[in-house]
Parts: sequence; structure tokens; C-alpha cells
Amino acid sequence: MMLLFVHAARMALVVFDPYLSSRPLAEALNHAPRGTLILDNPYWEFSSVVFYAEAYHDHRVLMLNGRVNNLEYGSYAPDAPRDVFIDDAGFRERWLSPDLFYVCVEQPKVEHLRQLVGGEALHEVIASGGKFVFANRPAG
Repeated sequence: MMLLFVHAARMALVVFDPYLSSRPLAEALNHAPRGTLILDNPYWEFSSVVFYAEAYHDHRVLMLNGRVNNLEYGSYAPDAPRDVFIDDAGFRERWLSPDLFYVCVEQPKVEHLRQLVGGEALHEVIASGGKFVFANRPAG
């Protein structure tokens, strides 16, 4: 019976992997031109992107409105980096600059980004399981 359960659980993970995993997002980032990565909302929602996106292991990742939950407390420490946490205005300023930026965002927050920068400024890199990676300019 246990063997049957383990096999069924493994099959379920294979079926639901596109909806649960952020690895396809990270792999798309690994193959895209290097830019600055922004994670929308709490870090834990896209922590696996940072883990799998080897191209960004030695780069600082920005967090849009990410001062929530357990990161909020430490983010105000005297020696905490001040440039990691950005707000809507900081996102808009960076996104509309000539530098290349990527943002990882979940479906419910896409409309908010469209309101901030306009739909024409969001260039979809990949969508997987209700999660998206957008670039501020076309890939190429």
C-alpha cells in the first residue's frame, strides 16, 4: 500500500509541477540577456527562482513591496542594505529607465504593474502556473 501511495504522490508532483514550480521561470532567466531581477511581493513567493536562476547567484535581487512578514523586521536594521527593498515609485523609475530589468510576479498582481508602467512596457518573457516574468523591453 505504501508503494502505491509513493508512486501516486510522485505522479501528482509530475502533473502539478508546472503549477507549483518556479523552475521554468528561472530557466528562462538563465537563457535571457542579463539584467536586474525584481521580485514582486514577499521573497518566499519567488525564492526558488533565485535558487534556480544561476545567472543571478552573484547579483543583488530587488524586492518590490517586499518589506512584509519576517523580512520587515530585519530590513530596518542599521547594517541592512537599503537598496534591496523598492516601492512602487522606485519600481516605476527603474522600469522606465534604459537598463534591462525583469520582474517576477503572480497573476493577481499583473494588473497593478500595468497601472504603474503601462501595458506596453511589460514584455512577457515566460508564463508558468499563474506566475510571470516580464522584461521592461523586448528580449533580443
